[in-house]
Amino acid sequence: MGNVSRWPATSGTPMKLVGPTEVASGSGRVLYLQGVASIGGAERDLLAMIKALHGFDPIVVCPNQDPLVSLVRDVGVPVVCMNMPSWRKVKALPLILPAIYRLFLILVSHKIDVLHINDLWWAPIGLAASRLAGIPCITHVRADYTPRHIRHYRLKACQICIPVSKALGQSLERSGVDPARIRLLYSGIDLSRIAENHDSAAIKAQYQIDPGRVVIGSVGNLQAVKGYEFLIRAIAHIKTAIPSILCVIVGGGDRPYAKTLYALVRELDVSDHVVFAGFCDDVYPLLSVMDVFVLASISEGFGIALLEAMALNKPVVATSVGGIPEVVIHGETGLLVNEKDSLALARAISHLLANREQAAAMGKRGRERVEACFSIKASIARLESLYAEVLGQTPMKTGVWTDHI
Repeated sequence: MGNVSRWPATSGTPMKLVGPTEVASGSGRVLYLQGVASIGGAERDLLAMIKALHGFDPIVVCPNQDPLVSLVRDVGVPVVCMNMPSWRKVKALPLILPAIYRLFLILVSHKIDVLHINDLWWAPIGLAASRLAGIPCITHVRADYTPRHIRHYRLKACQICIPVSKALGQSLERSGVDPARIRLLYSGIDLSRIAENHDSAAIKAQYQIDPGRVVIGSVGNLQAVKGYEFLIRAIAHIKTAIPSILCVIVGGGDRPYAKTLYALVRELDVSDHVVFAGFCDDVYPLLSVMDVFVLASISEGFGIALLEAMALNKPVVATSVGGIPEVVIHGETGLLVNEKDSLALARAISHLLANREQAAAMGKRGRERVEACFSIKASIARLESLYAEVLGQTPMKTGVWTDHI
């Protein structure tokens, strides 16, 4: 691809049979339905949930592909491999009924108590299978969908919908989902699993980053919704004033979109300033060497990567879309700009790089905010309480859904 810098992805080879066949005792069995195997925020949140879950026994159904299969297996959670057809594609129509039936058989054979769908894409198939099995169904809603889009996925039939931000909860309401069925649940991260100190010099040497470079970066799959073209254009603005700027983009994904990004890098003559690191299982080492973390999304339900960066005391520049303003407090933990505005991104990034004390203070407050509001312990406690609700082990909550956090 010319002079575009890329680092190889670290995913392994596909596997066939995975995970243990027995699970530990608990208050019930929860099957997590995940239809894609690439690793993004939704998948990292799924891994965090099954690692931290202790009152219920998790099982994961997902495609027979790495890296997700291996990562789930490494946690010690059973995996059942199954491909999920697309709900709204005509060519997938013949596959939908067989998928519903197979999922129904999995639910029955594994004696599942609750089906938890990890995003709405697979909700219609999961809902149909759970009805056949006679068990409750919960659907996570993670991306910033419009009410019109949400209506296509039949979420009115879900016992509970879990938006990851108030912005998404409001979209669910506008789509016609009964507010009594909505439970806001912010994602959380496990701070105990994050190394407090990273050897920056060694990490830069490992990834061949010159010690004199000013490093910014972003983490997320290479998808158009992440707005990477606007970040790349921002680098083109910044490089004149800061010739040592280096932007590290961590994530794999959509090849056609990636090719457009590589072409844009060459067109703007920023090949020496942008590196595509590919997929990384552990993003924290690369995050640790960034001076500023940037999320240029044009749509975002929440932004797990923001929590990961803030946990490492990194100041953030992000777009003010979806649930991002619920994570990043403008002027306190970072700076928010309008989406699709490369010049505004460049100005915000440049401001933090020129005002290091202010940036460091924002990073510190960001860490404090993660500790106070986005811990995995609190998130799992709320999730397990929700499972107990739908299983009738505790009374169903009433009142305003935004109170249920």
